[in-house]
Amino acid sequence: MSCLKRFKQPRGQALVEAALIAPLIIFFLFTIIWFVRIMLTWQQISTAARYGTDLIAYTPFSKKYIEDDIKNYLCNTNIIGRTLDPEKLDIKIEINDYEPFDVEHVFNVANFNPKNFFNTLKGLTVFGEKSVVEITYSYKIPEVLKITDRESIKIKARSEVLSGTGSKGAPKRQKSKRG
Repeated sequence: MSCLKRFKQPRGQALVEAALIAPLIIFFLFTIIWFVRIMLTWQQISTAARYGTDLIAYTPFSKKYIEDDIKNYLCNTNIIGRTLDPEKLDIKIEINDYEPFDVEHVFNVANFNPKNFFNTLKGLTVFGEKSVVEITYSYKIPEVLKITDRESIKIKARSEVLSGTGSKGAPKRQKSKRG
């Protein structure tokens, strides 16, 4: 009779339940932390893309200078905060400048040129050219989370600015040797 009482006592039950549940809890915590890192990286490259379009709109810097500045913003180890791997980073910049709107030039009948007039108006309309900064970052999927056949996941951020929406007094854009 005393042997039956000994087996009915739940002394080891909590230990067995903890041993069965602990790996699941660790897996879910690891997954949550990994997805939070992805979201923070997306926020970081999204901010860098907006920074790039601000540089396009408000400065005369060349495409190469803006690309280098974005890489420095994201990848420089001297900057406080999280840095990204420059090998996994892909930055595409498209700059579409236009001639600024000059009221005196448009209404000067002697020098009226319809081509210049329509090119100037094109930049001021909804149908105008946009300058674009697109940043893609590649993340390697950890072995624990390889449920699919994918090796990596790509995070993409894009920012656009309409031509002519920056500062009016900005000088002409610098030309660089590579673009």
